[in-house]
Amino acid sequence: MKVAIYANDREVSEQVKQQLIEKLSERNIQIDQDHPDIVLTIGGDGTVLHAVHYYMNQIEQIKFIGIHTGHLGYYTDWLPGELDELVDFLQEDHQSVCQYPLLSIVLCECERTNHEVCHQLYAFNEMTLLNASRTQHLNVTIDDLFFESFRGTGVCLSTPTGSTAYNKSLGGALVYPTLRAFQMTEIASINNNVFRTIGSPLIIPEEQTVTLQSENFQDVTITRDHLYESYKNIQKIRVTLSSRSVTFLKRREGLFWNRVKQHFL
Repeated sequence: MKVAIYANDREVSEQVKQQLIEKLSERNIQIDQDHPDIVLTIGGDGTVLHAVHYYMNQIEQIKFIGIHTGHLGYYTDWLPGELDELVDFLQEDHQSVCQYPLLSIVLCECERTNHEVCHQLYAFNEMTLLNASRTQHLNVTIDDLFFESFRGTGVCLSTPTGSTAYNKSLGGALVYPTLRAFQMTEIASINNNVFRTIGSPLIIPEEQTVTLQSENFQDVTITRDHLYESYKNIQKIRVTLSSRSVTFLKRREGLFWNRVKQHFL
């Protein structure tokens, strides 16, 4: 078993990291930052997101465990005072595994030769399309059905685990993490006698694809979790639930609603 440690730069996280390195060494557990079997994150949910993207090209071979030193901890099961128990847990034979799907995002550009070039990206929490400079017009298609013509600031598409993040702030639904679906929530849509959108979050099954098209994507910002990219000639964006997933080793099941209550109520 090879273990990597991915910590944020807070002093408390660095202290926990050093303690953990000592305890892993005492048990002869190998630390390999480049090709681990298990990644131990130290921080909050933001640290987990950074770690997932850092190891994205190996995501099928890696399992994650979160140690909580941050503010919110939906992805983190362990506290700094439980490091001895954590090392014992690492060496157990029967560990509980939870898999959380990624969001698949395909950005399609059209070059001057009219040749379409597509970029495959992934998000763990959400993808957003935002335009802070002007009203963004989007034609929304679900599979082959033209669904609506959206005008507003943008849209947020989130995974089940991402439903408690930015999606919730937009009035989206909280989706149980094991459900195979994703969600689209509007960001400041325009609704009047001229323009009309559904005005409600959409829960979309994994086999369906949402396509966003616009005659003008200028000034738009596309984010995925903490990352963002700029593209000059975007023609359309296809979003669906990916077959790829992030695997966590969980110490206990059934904590989701309890954590929702703790964090929000």
